Amino acid sequence: MAQQGPPPRRPARLPASGLPVQPAPRRHAADDGGPNPYVSSNPYVGSNPYPGQDPDLDDDQDLPPWAGLSISPRRPPRQGRESRPPRQGHGSGPRWQEHQPPDADEAGHPGAAGPGTGSRPRRAVAARARKARRKIYTWGGVAIAAAFIAAGAWQLFGPKAAVPRHSNFVTTYQPGDFRSVPNACRMIPAATLNQYLPDHYLSASRARVASLGGSRSESQCTWTLDAKPLYRVLEVTAQAYAPSLLATGNGSATFSAMDSYGAARRSLANPPKKTHLPRATVTGLAGLGDSAFSALQVISAGADRTDLVTVVVRKTNALVTVVFQGLDHSSRGGYGPVSITQLRAGAVAAAREVLAGLH
Repeated sequence: MAQQGPPPRRPARLPASGLPVQPAPRRHAADDGGPNPYVSSNPYVGSNPYPGQDPDLDDDQDLPPWAGLSISPRRPPRQGRESRPPRQGHGSGPRWQEHQPPDADEAGHPGAAGPGTGSRPRRAVAARARKARRKIYTWGGVAIAAAFIAAGAWQLFGPKAAVPRHSNFVTTYQPGDFRSVPNACRMIPAATLNQYLPDHYLSASRARVASLGGSRSESQCTWTLDAKPLYRVLEVTAQAYAPSLLATGNGSATFSAMDSYGAARRSLANPPKKTHLPRATVTGLAGLGDSAFSALQVISAGADRTDLVTVVVRKTNALVTVVFQGLDHSSRGGYGPVSITQLRAGAVAAAREVLAGLH
């Protein structure tokens, strides 16, 4: 008796129909009327070609699955499937080509490229290369434009090297410059004070004098008279300017005084907003120093009204500023009125006294 071998492996996948595969029955040539080749050619086998099997067993009876051939039946073709032409290029190229859209030319029109396995990959690579070049050109242009804009902004708003104003820049006092100014409180004589501050000596408690400026180049003095109906404040300032690197022109002491003179005139004509002062009416004065002007401001605060006269005089590198104000009307009553002409005359007189003391 021959030993039977292991059964054949069953297929892992189910057929397309979803039904289990039934093995086909073993058939012999003898079933078709011919001799059994196994019996006729094998002398060791008798009339039963399969030892251990009942010879009376019907060959048409189904055998167990392991005894049959591992051949699965195929589903019959669908109607009309034979007439459908096979897909062009099927099986000749990679499987990813079956899912690719039709080839397109460079302008994006389909069908421009002929069939072939390598046309689509080459066109895809070329399209990616074109996109990469376009990105490089675009961002390169943006970077160049940004560089030009930054360079222009640096030229306009960047720090600039200091350029000397003059080759003969002045750093010392020149002949005729004033290195010091007199004490302003001592420069106004009593006759002038008594003329423009009447009753000044009648009551010492009604008049107050304040001095400011501890250096030789600057001095300031203030006289205040509060005696109804008079309220007057006289302030005199004298200052001698030194050469400065920040001054215009050649940086001399005279140019420093000229710069301060112009700044004072501009601040009176257009006061800064934080001062809350009205614009002044500026008038030039002749016969005082090298240049002089007077300015009038009328300040209103509620029911109070104050007239303010400012006189600024420049002589070489010295600047004399006199401020004379009077209360024209008061909400408490008892003060005023004030003569603007008298205030201007008193300011000019005080400035002349200070200029006379310069040496």
